[in-house]
Amino acid sequence: MNVDLLLQAVLSTSAVFYSLVVLIFIIGLFRTKYARSLRTPRVSVIVAARNEEANLKALLPNLLTQDYPSFEIIIANDRSSDNTTAILNKYRQKFRNLKVVEITSTPKAMPPKKNALASAIKLSKGEILCFTDADCLPPKRWISEIVAAFDDTVGLVAGYSPYDGTLLAKRSTGFLKSLFQKFIAYEELKAAACSAGGIGVNKGWLCTGRNLAYRREVYDEVGGFERIKHSVSGDDDLFLQLVRRTTKWKIRYMTSPTSFVRTRPPGSFREFVEQRKRHFSAARYFPISMKVFFFLFHFSNLLLLLGLLGFFAGISGLALGLPTFAVKLAADVSLFLLIAEVFSQRGFGGYFLLMEILYIFYNTFIGPLGLVGSFQWKPEPKS
Repeated sequence: MNVDLLLQAVLSTSAVFYSLVVLIFIIGLFRTKYARSLRTPRVSVIVAARNEEANLKALLPNLLTQDYPSFEIIIANDRSSDNTTAILNKYRQKFRNLKVVEITSTPKAMPPKKNALASAIKLSKGEILCFTDADCLPPKRWISEIVAAFDDTVGLVAGYSPYDGTLLAKRSTGFLKSLFQKFIAYEELKAAACSAGGIGVNKGWLCTGRNLAYRREVYDEVGGFERIKHSVSGDDDLFLQLVRRTTKWKIRYMTSPTSFVRTRPPGSFREFVEQRKRHFSAARYFPISMKVFFFLFHFSNLLLLLGLLGFFAGISGLALGLPTFAVKLAADVSLFLLIAEVFSQRGFGGYFLLMEILYIFYNTFIGPLGLVGSFQWKPEPKS
């Protein structure tokens, strides 16, 4: 086989493979619908917090005014040195369903955030454990929407947590900063599509701890975080994968707009990269088959873009660069139209092609950074 034919074969295979994976996500998204449960079991909402004085003043009112009949809130205060403790004590005096766990030290064998969450779970009384982060704003019906997704066969429920630029202390100005914030929101939307699509075809691998819930029974059944304690992150992704592989419980994804948990986006490119490096670090511990699959998926996406550029550059053998990229783009458009409807996100239409190209470079250059180096949940307190 000569080089031209080899290049054509590579591009054609990449286009078919990429499009099939996107089709699987589309099928999975159509399978996210479910009959709502009418049960109202007791719920424990758990948040790990360290130096969150700026966020708790907004988070706590949102949690304490949930329209659910029976719930408690447990904040794991992990060695905070700001006014977090004072804020929590003030609220705790007014609301009996608010509990605080004071974390004074972290075992060497357990990462700080998992230790904080595990300490709060140990104190919890709820049948359902709900999780979010301190810089998030759950809507009033958040708990109700989560509980409605649990029937007797469901053990874990994941949801969407869109970035909301209005939550930034300093709003972005200028074209590049605005484009950066738009891409962050778009990337999170794509992640939600992959999460929901994978869960829809019973191959869940991704979720966010900003909008997550599972049964206390499930947590105990898998041994808590013990089997995933080697990863600084992964109290969401790795836990979901553990539930899927080792239990018979079903997993669901919520797509109701009243279940979406808004969160503050990274305020700078550096903060974004550091956050994503930490998130991607959990991929070190994915099963090898999953690593290979997603490497091939993202690599094929890159090859199709390079094929397009090669086509316009007139490189011999890349005559299929334009049609194969068109196939990829048709798959992307189909997925985008669906997720824009499912997640009520319609503000990316004019930027769609640019967002997709940036998404390829993002996965090529930033994603691999999570596979090297060391990471922290948050800076450790000075001793």
